[in-house]
Amino acid sequence: MTDEDAPAQGELAITRTGDRLRIAREAAGLSLADVATRTRITQRHLEAIEKSEFSELPGRTYVTGFARAYARAVDLPEAEIGADVRRELEEEQYGARPAYEAYEPTDPARLPTARLAWTLVIVTLLLASAYGVWRFLSVEPDEALIAAQNRDADASEAPATDASGTAAVKGGNAAAVPANAPVVLTAVGSASVWIGFDDATGKTENWRTLDPGETYEVPPAYIEQFTLRTSRAQALKITVGGREVGQIGPADTLVKAISLKPTDLLTETGTGAAASPQAAPKAKR
Repeated sequence: MTDEDAPAQGELAITRTGDRLRIAREAAGLSLADVATRTRITQRHLEAIEKSEFSELPGRTYVTGFARAYARAVDLPEAEIGADVRRELEEEQYGARPAYEAYEPTDPARLPTARLAWTLVIVTLLLASAYGVWRFLSVEPDEALIAAQNRDADASEAPATDASGTAAVKGGNAAAVPANAPVVLTAVGSASVWIGFDDATGKTENWRTLDPGETYEVPPAYIEQFTLRTSRAQALKITVGGREVGQIGPADTLVKAISLKPTDLLTETGTGAAASPQAAPKAKR
């Protein structure tokens, strides 16, 4: 071997990728701790990469990912470093080592931080809570609620023939009000009022809850097809064409089969349970 063939004094033959990464780190004036901070890879794993002791790392895919992240931290071409590491792994038959990871992880430097993960969890919980509140406020009472309200009022149900439960006409006579006059229900007091609309058999087909001060104009189709029921007659004000109708039944008593036709509401014989000697049977919910 001649002097020309020998490497220059101080020149080192770099044959391993780990050596190349270490030299680049030292040239940049970085410590292993600095690289660990930049890549979020433990110093123990970084040392193993510099020594090309890949068996100290958890798996083949981690070796490549860690090496690419290291290269990016010291301004080396990460794709080239990754290819070199894969070649070294193949030469050492590293692939024969049992791999226990169930999937190929992404670049560790790009994994979400714990703060980001917790933020996503909190946002998800807030969205779920908001949806629950929306459902609670938007859904009308279910059949179980109707049945419970009916049971609570059964003991104090207004007698079908009790004329004391009828309302008095306030001013004028029913003939002066058009047959298509609007019928408006308003919740008065400080509590909500539940109202139901029964068909000809007494079955509650539609229902809603009026908040204090809320008004509800009864649709014309309801006026013709249904009768009204409520268990808090004292908290429900009814107007026909702007004319107020008196209380339709005793306080805190279930009243039903209340005709919604304007002429019936404004005449004593057509108001409250006295509209018919036989009140419509309670719906079995």
